[in-house]
Amino acid sequence: MTTAPEIAVIVTADAGGPGGLGAVLAAVDAQVSAPAERILLGFGAPAPLEVPEGWTVLAGDWPSRAQARTAGWAATDARWAVFVDAVVPAGLLAAAQQAVCSAPSDVAVLSPGSEDGERDYWALRVADGIEPASVWRRAAAELVGWWPDRCDGPASLDHALCLDLTAAGWRAVSFAAPLLPRSEADATADAWQKRSLAIVSLHAGRESTFSRWEEVLLKTELPARTSLYVVDNSRYPEFTERLRAASVGIQAARGLEHLDFTVDGTVYQPSPDEWYLKRERNLHVARLYASVLPRIKEDLILTLEDDIDPPADAVRRLVEEYSRPSGTPLAAISAAWDRVEGRYVCGGKAGPEGGWGAPIPWEELPDEPLDVGCVGGACTVWANAVVSQTPVLFDWEETMGWDGLLCTGARERGFTVRIHGGVRCVHHTWGVLRGSE
Repeated sequence: MTTAPEIAVIVTADAGGPGGLGAVLAAVDAQVSAPAERILLGFGAPAPLEVPEGWTVLAGDWPSRAQARTAGWAATDARWAVFVDAVVPAGLLAAAQQAVCSAPSDVAVLSPGSEDGERDYWALRVADGIEPASVWRRAAAELVGWWPDRCDGPASLDHALCLDLTAAGWRAVSFAAPLLPRSEADATADAWQKRSLAIVSLHAGRESTFSRWEEVLLKTELPARTSLYVVDNSRYPEFTERLRAASVGIQAARGLEHLDFTVDGTVYQPSPDEWYLKRERNLHVARLYASVLPRIKEDLILTLEDDIDPPADAVRRLVEEYSRPSGTPLAAISAAWDRVEGRYVCGGKAGPEGGWGAPIPWEELPDEPLDVGCVGGACTVWANAVVSQTPVLFDWEETMGWDGLLCTGARERGFTVRIHGGVRCVHHTWGVLRGSE
């Protein structure tokens, strides 16, 4: 009886680096002996007419790298697979073989690293943290649908599959092995599609901006894995039904994964022209967010108020920042809108005084992301790694809303908070048009 090999090595024809594809295949052969499965996929470049002994060439008309990888993996019998796009450092595949032999049954991803250790679930969702030439458990990948087709670059694919596997309950761990160099091409334009997104909107029954809110969700660029969470606090049955119908329509039109619609009957009656930082108003808003945020499981959370009109590319540009290299992980990044009478941005420069810090005049706002102390939550993408581990806070001693307090707590834990000056919104409630500036 022939025993299936533990690891299949799969290479695409566009693998490169010094020496090109031939050097990649030779490096694998130097570390892997028969009967290990070695697959060369004719994707990204024509497969050579002659390949070293022991390699199987698999050709197909695959529209994406994800589908090519899935086809290559499905054609093997190995319980694990490693996908190689560059010359493998000496010793990496031997270390991988040793790692799979001792891997616990709930581990689906083995990532090369300097030492053994858990790849923290939420850390994987804040920063890009999966190494090239990771080793993947076949049974786990089959359960989540193999390689996800929502992104296509090698690094994006690795991270996306790791997110899907860990979301399904599997673990990712590192094993001691030399690292495969990262390619400059790994930073692909579709990296923003990797993470799942939850959109959270609270509604108090405001009719004047309802159609704009609906239009925003119908026109905005969204990641493939997006869900919508709506909290109706209007206490008007006619508005509730209108909002429910609009939410169902948005889910169908945009192909959203999940719709969560709740009706919250708690009462707060604002007085005409009341101060936007009034204690009772902010306590009420904090309670509404506290009713929905703890049950969200998506990687990122967009809080979107019903009177904010962002540009169509706002969500994409904000989410993209979570895949850019940075010194500290990102907790929140907001679009830019008015805070007080159109003079200042809704955010504050970090300072020793704490709180909202120094106000940021519009004329001082750059077009690129700016590190700040606090942002508001009207059009902001939050890392659920922060939100899920921090309760919705309210402390009127500091005259800060839940969003400012969350930013302060995140920065104290070593996270970064930013405003994206290149993403400017129209804030309809105050009637100040900043989207065109």
